[in-house]
Amino acid sequence: MKCTIQVKHEQYLNIDGSKVKIARVEKDWTISKLAKVSGVTRKTIGEIERGNKKRIRPSTIQQIALTLDKQVEYFCTKVEKRDNSNHKWIAE
Repeated sequence: MKCTIQVKHEQYLNIDGSKVKIARVEKDWTISKLAKVSGVTRKTIGEIERGNKKRIRPSTIQQIALTLDKQVEYFCTKVEKRDNSNHKWIAE
């Protein structure tokens, strides 16, 4: 008998918020317009742009990147994963 378990790995991306703002302004969009089109809240986008939100779920930045016609990597500074064995964040 084979026994398998699914292990959840939390992954977050460190994002350069100024690049989000630049890409948004290049489209001549407000934060409200980006929020409406991407489905990401105004609060989250504002926190990202101000640099107050450093670790962002990949799905969130993927929504923003897709909406702004950019690759996710354009916004990334580095990728981190949580090592649950010692409860620390490690860079990849």
